[in-house]
Amino acid sequence: MTQDYKSSTSEHETKFVITNSKSHQVIEWLRCSCNPDPQFPSGKVSSIYFDSWTWRFLSEKLNSDYLKTKVRIRWYSDIKGDNQSDYSFAEAKYKVGNGRKKIRIKTDYTGEWLSTTRLDDERFLAIPSLLMSKGVVLNENVFPAYQISYKRLRFIEPLSGVRVCFDYDVCAPRVNIYMLPRSYPFRLQTAVFEIKGGIIELPPQLYPLTDMGCRKASFSKYSVCFQKLMGNGF
Repeated sequence: MTQDYKSSTSEHETKFVITNSKSHQVIEWLRCSCNPDPQFPSGKVSSIYFDSWTWRFLSEKLNSDYLKTKVRIRWYSDIKGDNQSDYSFAEAKYKVGNGRKKIRIKTDYTGEWLSTTRLDDERFLAIPSLLMSKGVVLNENVFPAYQISYKRLRFIEPLSGVRVCFDYDVCAPRVNIYMLPRSYPFRLQTAVFEIKGGIIELPPQLYPLTDMGCRKASFSKYSVCFQKLMGNGF
């Protein structure tokens, strides 16, 4: 299933959050103030996250461990979710302190197959095996846990040149019933900005976003969606 392989050190990412109900206001402002990203199109992003029976990766995040790991398979579609990609990416992301590294493998698993196959299907177990064949170390068996989907718009801020991703309408539409026996339909009340580049604060040209309620914050879709799936707040 493997087509190509990429290992890289991720560029710095700074996250900001804002109320999801303001998404349309924010999008209108970004379209007037920034340029569309010429390399990466806007669309819908879907990922199936893997974890162990003991929720090891989730615990690393919730406990703010020095080493944090994410394992997932990701695919893309148009913004309505109708036209799904005929390929996907198996990914392992490591965060060691402030350092980040990602291993990404392009695969032939289609978006249609990934979005319609039950998460307890044993064929998903080939995905962590594929990552391990490329050097990813997994000390426990991992299994598909749940899917997270959201809409992503990408821009370039013209003066600073930084890349801006805006993720909104975040939801977790499916779970593996052997990992999470219950599921509640929901959409997170929070939307997320990611500024990618060599800066840790909003460029001055993006300051008007703070008037809309944008604030810098650490935010993990994986851990927040888990707590929501378990019937907690957010």
